[in-house]
Amino acid sequence: MSQNEVLAELAEKIFGEKAKKIMILLSNHVEISDDEIAKELDMDQAELRKILNELFEARLVKYRRARDENIGWYKYYWRITDEPLEVLLNDRKRLTLTILEKLLSLEEQAEVYVCPSCGARYSVVEAEDYGYTCPNCGEVLEPYDNSKRIRKIREAIQALKNYEPIASSGS
Repeated sequence: MSQNEVLAELAEKIFGEKAKKIMILLSNHVEISDDEIAKELDMDQAELRKILNELFEARLVKYRRARDENIGWYKYYWRITDEPLEVLLNDRKRLTLTILEKLLSLEEQAEVYVCPSCGARYSVVEAEDYGYTCPNCGEVLEPYDNSKRIRKIREAIQALKNYEPIASSGS
């Protein structure tokens, strides 16, 4: 699988099918304006720019801004990132680990109540505020044993720590 194919798959997993289509289109061009992308993919400009900005924030694409001399507005030209795939994937792994470790910490410290009817979860403070009654459906809240959830988060953290997105030899 080429670097561009991996980036397109990653974009799809993070941002959805439209992001993958954008990445595939970008991989066929050295650089292309957002107007041309919208036209080729028959996409709404606002939605396209939102997805392009998300891809940019995730460092999957880059852009160049040029002033249109006729109207004075800026035009944006987009391309796939030139950052090494290994760096991008390892950064994504590090970010995911940070999020999972924060979630684990919250789960370990939290006393949680759940509604047996609608499944809504509440902290002990929220449960007290609601008189241990679900505000959605009126059922009595029950203590929630989150030990399985904690175990699954720990397993996910360990699996991710052991996972090497790309072998050190590079691709």
